[in-house]
Amino acid sequence: MKPSPETFVFTSDLGARLRDLRLKAGLTQLELARAMGRAGKNAGNLVSRLERGDERYPSLGLVADFLRACRAGFKEILDILDLYTELPTTQQQVFGKALAKVAASVPEKWQSQVTKYDLRIDIPKTAPEKTPVQPKPDLSHRLERARKNAAAARRRVLYGRFLSRAVNETGLRSVMNVTVPLFNHGLELFRIFHRTRKAKPGRRERLLALSRATFEQASGFAPEAIQKLEDGVRREFARLEMAGDLDWLPELSLDEYEASLLKPTGRRDPRKEQRHELSIKIGEYGAACRAVTEQVWQEVQPFLDEAGVAKERRTVYRRLGGVCCTAVLNTESGSEMERREIDSYIQEPQWIRLGLDTALAQRLAGIMLARFRELAKTLPPDPRPRR
Repeated sequence: MKPSPETFVFTSDLGARLRDLRLKAGLTQLELARAMGRAGKNAGNLVSRLERGDERYPSLGLVADFLRACRAGFKEILDILDLYTELPTTQQQVFGKALAKVAASVPEKWQSQVTKYDLRIDIPKTAPEKTPVQPKPDLSHRLERARKNAAAARRRVLYGRFLSRAVNETGLRSVMNVTVPLFNHGLELFRIFHRTRKAKPGRRERLLALSRATFEQASGFAPEAIQKLEDGVRREFARLEMAGDLDWLPELSLDEYEASLLKPTGRRDPRKEQRHELSIKIGEYGAACRAVTEQVWQEVQPFLDEAGVAKERRTVYRRLGGVCCTAVLNTESGSEMERREIDSYIQEPQWIRLGLDTALAQRLAGIMLARFRELAKTLPPDPRPRR
C-alpha cells in the first residue's frame, strides 16, 4: 500500500544529520555502504539518497545499519524524530483542515464564531483530582457542530443585511441610540422565528408578543414602528424559508474529506515539478513587468497633459509603454534592434489612423525608455530560458 501525504517522510534534515555523522566518522559514502553490509560498486548510491532525503520511506533497519556503521545511536537523531511525533495525529490534522474549510464558507467577519466553540471543546477544562474529566465529542460530532455554527453565522449575515434596511423604514430617527436597539430587537425576532419553526401552534405568537411588550416598555418607541419592523421580519423570514436559506449547511463530510486528503501519493516527477516552479516564476516575473509598466505610464501622464492629448486618444500611447518595456528587457540599450522595435510600432498605420502623433510618440518613447532602464534593475531575473 502506498503511504498517504500525511504520514512520516524521511526529510532532508534527517539526511543532513546522517551526513554529518558519516563525516564525523571519517567515512566516504562507499566505505559507509560497505560497513553497512551493502556490496557492489553502486552501493554508495543508497547512502547518497539517504543523505539527500530522496529515500523517503527507508526501513528502520536501514537507518539502524547506517548509525551502527558510524558508531552512533538513535539518540543522535532523536530530536528530529521527536519533532514529528509531537505533531497532531493524522486524523487531527485532517479535522483541522476540514474545520478551516467549514469556517471559510462564511464571511471572514464571522469565521471565528465557527472555530471558537470548537477551540473551547479541544482544550480540556481543569478539574479537581477526583472529578473525572468529561470526554470530548468525537471529531465527526465536532465537525457537525462546526457546520451548524457556520450555518448560524450565515443566517446572522442574511438577517443583518435585511435589518440594515428595515430599521430605516420604521419612520424613527436614524440615530445610533434608535437604530442599534431596533437592530438588536430585529435579531431577537429572527431568533424567535427560527426557534419556533417546529414548535406547537401558538408558541411563536406568545414569544413574539412578550418580546414586543418588553421592548416597547424598555425603548419607549412608537408601537406602530415596532409592529412595522416585526411585520417586515415575518415576511423576510418566510422568504428565506421558502428559498431554503434557513436549512443551508456546508457540504462537507469528515469521512469523505479524510479520504480525499489521504489519497496515496504517486511517484514524484522531477520534470513536472520543475515545470510547475518555472511557471510560477514566469508568472511572478510577468506581474513585476506589468507593475513597472503601469508605474511608468502614470509618470508620463503630465507629459501627455502638457501635449494636450485627449483622454480617449491615450490608449495608443499606453500600448507604446509595453513596447518600450519589452525593448529594454530584450535588446541592448541604444542598439539598432531597440530602435527598430520602437519605430515599427510608431510607424504602424493602424495606430496612426487611431490618432497616434509620430513625433510626440518618439519623444514619449525616449522618456519611457530611460525610465524603464532605471526600473529594470529592480525586476527579478527573467526565468525564461534564453534561445
